[in-house]
Amino acid sequence: MPRPTGLWRATPLAVRVATYRRLSATLRERSEGLAALVTEEMGKTLAAARAEVEKCAAPIDWIAEHGPAFLADEPAPVDGDDQVYVSYLPIGSILAVMPWNFPLWQVIRASGPIMLSGNGFILKHAANVMGSAYALQDVYEAAGFPVGLFANLNVENETVAQVIEDPRVAAVTLTGSMRAGSAVASTAGRALKKTLLELGGADAFIVLADANIDLAVNAATDTFLWPMAGIE
Repeated sequence: MPRPTGLWRATPLAVRVATYRRLSATLRERSEGLAALVTEEMGKTLAAARAEVEKCAAPIDWIAEHGPAFLADEPAPVDGDDQVYVSYLPIGSILAVMPWNFPLWQVIRASGPIMLSGNGFILKHAANVMGSAYALQDVYEAAGFPVGLFANLNVENETVAQVIEDPRVAAVTLTGSMRAGSAVASTAGRALKKTLLELGGADAFIVLADANIDLAVNAATDTFLWPMAGIE
């Protein structure tokens, strides 16, 4: 029986795009339940959790509209040979190690482009937001994605290295600490697999003498609302 990744990569791009449009609709239909789950699992306010769901749905709409142009073949003539071109092809299943602070958005922003491109998505989410992980899997399947194309791994951190080394995993991405990123990059390097890391930091929060103090206080305390409030 063909694997879901093989079936999906053979699915015409127009069909994948139509499935993506159903994905954003499904996210919005389930907004209240998803928001309540995020609030229960990691303590985000309900208003912020609702905003996170919409923050997920809107980029999916954008990906559905603009994704085909990004995936189109690009002419790359060599020495006058106009038959040469660059083609963007799926590479297989990609492992994503994601953090707890944006349990929906971090996953959607990674899985969206990956899966539209014809790849499978394997999620190793933070242990305290596994409810959100499985809720997203349900959302993908309800939207019409093949069962198993979006798959959750409920494993300990120590097991991630074995997953990366598995020949069925083509690449890995991580959002997390420098320590976690170093461990993932080391394993992926030994396995000669592509890696994309977004690593955390501890940036200073500087308030100048002429600043609006009320705005500065709100920006400093409402950390989970920054992306939704437009505060950079």
